Parts: sequence; C-alpha cells; structure tokens
Amino acid sequence: MLYCARLAHVIEPQYPGAYETVVNLTNCWDEDAMQAVREGVMDAAKRNSRCHERCCRFLAAAGSLLNDSARLAADYVDAGKIARYAARVAHKEFRGKGMERGRETIRFLSAVTAQGVTTFAHTPEALCNRLYIVEDEYGAASRLLMNALRSHALSAGLDIISCYCISSPFDKLEHILIPELGVGFLTANRYHPFEIDSYRRVHARRFMDMDGLRTKKQRLSFNRKAIAELLGEASRLLAEAKEIHDELERFYTANMNFNQVDAVCKKTIEKFLSLCDHD
Repeated sequence: MLYCARLAHVIEPQYPGAYETVVNLTNCWDEDAMQAVREGVMDAAKRNSRCHERCCRFLAAAGSLLNDSARLAADYVDAGKIARYAARVAHKEFRGKGMERGRETIRFLSAVTAQGVTTFAHTPEALCNRLYIVEDEYGAASRLLMNALRSHALSAGLDIISCYCISSPFDKLEHILIPELGVGFLTANRYHPFEIDSYRRVHARRFMDMDGLRTKKQRLSFNRKAIAELLGEASRLLAEAKEIHDELERFYTANMNFNQVDAVCKKTIEKFLSLCDHD
C-alpha cells in the first residue's frame, strides 16, 4: 500500500515499511524559497485554522439545538406503534439468509459544506430501486423506526449500509440502504428533502401526538430559525477557509519543482505495477 505525503494531507502508515510505503513529495519544493515566504505561510495557516475552529463551534451549537428539537418531539412519539410498523415492513421486505447476523457499514449521505448542507441524494437511487422515504421534520419518530429496521435487517442476516446524522454521528441513525435487496429507508426533512421517486412515503405524524407537539410550537420555531442561522454561518466560514487554503497552496505551487514530482510519480507507478505483476 502506497501513501502520498504532501502539505496537510499526510496519512500515517500503520505498518510502515512492512505493508505501507510513504511517497514523500516534500523533497520536491524549494526550501529556501519557502522560507523566504514563511510569514505569509504562517499567517494563512493560522487564519485557516481559526475559520475551521469557529465553524466547528457553530456546528456544535446547531447540533445541540437539533437534538433539543428531537428530544421535545420524542415525548409525543408512540414507540409501540413504530415497533409494530417496523415489524410489518421487515416481514414484507427482509428475506433472510440464515442464522448468521448481517454486516453493517457506516457511511454519511450528507455534509455541511461551503455551499450549505449537501446531500448525495442520487446514491440511494443508484443502490436501491425501492425507497421508503420517512417525512420527519424533527427526527424523533424516524430515529426509532430506523433503529428498529436496522435490528430486523441485521437479525435476518442482511448486509446494510447505515447512514448517521452529521450532527449526531454516533447515535442518530437517519438512513438505511440494503443493496442486496434493492430496498432503502430514508429520513427526509428541510435539511435533506430527497425530492426523488420513492416506493412509499411515510409521514412521521402517523406515529405522533400532533396536538401535544403543537404545544411546543414556539420553542421548536425558535430552534429552527437559530439552526438555519448557525448552519449558514458555518457554511460561510467553510467558504472563507477554502479561499484561505487556496491562498496557502499558491505559496507551495509557486515553489514546487513539478518535474521532480513527475519523476516520483513515474517511479511510484512503476513500483505499483511491478507489485501487481507479482500477484
């Protein structure tokens, strides 16, 4: 396995020399020229770091409010009704493969970017021809439903792709894809609307006491507006960080010997091909 080491993008090898080889491109820049512009490099690097630090704080605040809204809504969810619905769907969709438990792969379908919240909406369509889309603004009912479906699928011996919320990446399951069956389950809301063809749309309100939830309307409205502001500022900071990063890279691009880079690249490819010939 080959690793390429360059500015700010080094992957540390786990078994250096024995299994991985580091491809070092730092020898290809003009060190004297880089030291002559050190003040500009250091200034840009610090500004870039501050942007990312501020962005993380805004994202953490948005995540806190998202979780607050989900906790509020959870008080009005009928968990038993969700469990029964999940069991019916599992009986209909999950054709088991035996006693062995299925395997789970963790992925993300969304990310906060310089362009706002970006969702890879076409990935589910590419992997599954039947999609259940659960409309749930607050993620309280869908979280219980997705966890129940996850449990049924794994118990049936099915391999699944579980996609978690970017604001709660360890406990808020939002989407499940089961490519071997061609079936997937997606949570849709204002952050990832999933305007795609679906096999069935499921509205979370069927599992909820909507009259009770309306008593929390003012607080939920406040959270929703604040979350939009926080995510908007996080995206703006990412855009600013990208501009600073481009500024930082220009220092290195101007002082890099790309003929040397090409030579290292050629040698690396030759080594890789020779390893392939031995397999």
